[in-house]
Amino acid sequence: MKKLFLMNVLLLPLLLLSSCGKNNNTETSMKTTTLDEKKVESVEYKCDNMHCASCETTITEAVKKLNGIKEITADAKSKIVKVSFNSELTNKNEIEKTINAAGYDTETSKSGNKHNCDME
Repeated sequence: MKKLFLMNVLLLPLLLLSSCGKNNNTETSMKTTTLDEKKVESVEYKCDNMHCASCETTITEAVKKLNGIKEITADAKSKIVKVSFNSELTNKNEIEKTINAAGYDTETSKSGNKHNCDME
């Protein structure tokens, strides 16, 4: 009985110490995430010549190739492209140029390329 008690007394501090180290690492990760979130910006583009799911895919795949893209949603029904991005890695102008290069106009700039989709 005394041996069991001694083992518990010795093991308990070891368990507590090992779990304390894990908490510190988690706190550090959380701080990093918070700092990264401050760099995230969002922008929306109106793309009137986006007509179908193929158009959505073309725009999405092109924009995702840029560094710093966190999330993109292209919606042909509303003709809106929403992009969240890390402002230290890319910017609104680069995103807009990429949309134009894929063959789609935005409200502020026109594409020199015409996209190829089967409009229904």
